[in-house]
Amino acid sequence: MRDDIPSRLALALGRREGLLGELGGDTDALRLVHGSADGFEGLTADRLGSVVLVERHRRDAPAERLIEALAERFDDAPVFLKERWSREAGDLAGRQVGGPPIDPDEVIARERGLSFAVRLVAGEHVGLFLDSRPARALVRRLAGGRRVLNLFSYTGGFGVAAASGGARATTNVDSKRSAHAAARRNYELNGSPAETRTFMRDDVIRFLNRAAKGSGRYDLVVLDPPPRFDRAGGKTYDAREGYGRLVMRCLKVIEAGGLLLAGSNALAGDELERVVVEASAETESAVEATERVGPGPDFPPAPERPTCAFVLVRVARPGTGR
Repeated sequence: MRDDIPSRLALALGRREGLLGELGGDTDALRLVHGSADGFEGLTADRLGSVVLVERHRRDAPAERLIEALAERFDDAPVFLKERWSREAGDLAGRQVGGPPIDPDEVIARERGLSFAVRLVAGEHVGLFLDSRPARALVRRLAGGRRVLNLFSYTGGFGVAAASGGARATTNVDSKRSAHAAARRNYELNGSPAETRTFMRDDVIRFLNRAAKGSGRYDLVVLDPPPRFDRAGGKTYDAREGYGRLVMRCLKVIEAGGLLLAGSNALAGDELERVVVEASAETESAVEATERVGPGPDFPPAPERPTCAFVLVRVARPGTGR
């Protein structure tokens, strides 16, 4: 029934009432609707600053009815729609479908006092993965005085979090020029000192291979790769096959006593920790898993919507094997 949509939305928002109060006025970026977990199979909705973003992951999902309910609930806030089921670039990039017209290039979302530019009509992703919010908070807490390496850095979220937490230096490595442009903007939005930030446009695996041969080491490495991506030369990385080898490379560039925050949305928490521990044994590293980080309470379990899991390990002795 049509009236069922507002009722289900009210329940979803009610489940997040405590989170909204906990985050307070310094956060306006969170998931409002998470697929089947909230009774909306094929649909998600996020609050991103002043706007609401709806993503349709299945062609027949009733996005229009959810958009109407969200517009009513949020006082005609600007609403954008991305058709994530489509392979057409224009559909994936998104468009405004409700509320007063705004410049989509000027939308800023806040997360625990940090500011991030979000891209509502430019590409499949908006530039801020909300399920990584707790992991960014952990990096911010741990970063003080550390040399931080942010791999697959995308728009620099972990680097910004580290810089705001007092990192001595942050190095962001990603192969895409557009990602670094967005990361620089996010650093600037948060007033991060220029001397604490480095952007390396490079293949992450090549970068790690070179870094292992050099003398520079890091105190905290963040590894959060896409589940699958194409490398130069026609090679393809798949998390289920290659994650352990990535971890092995990371362990070779971490200082004794340093930390590795390993994340994946392709491996569950238990499996992720197992892969990290097995990789450490391959390199004869001594590591201790100290903490697991999930996606936060605005991402209740939904089988069709995988979210990021992270495990934090302390490296007592970096390995050099293999």
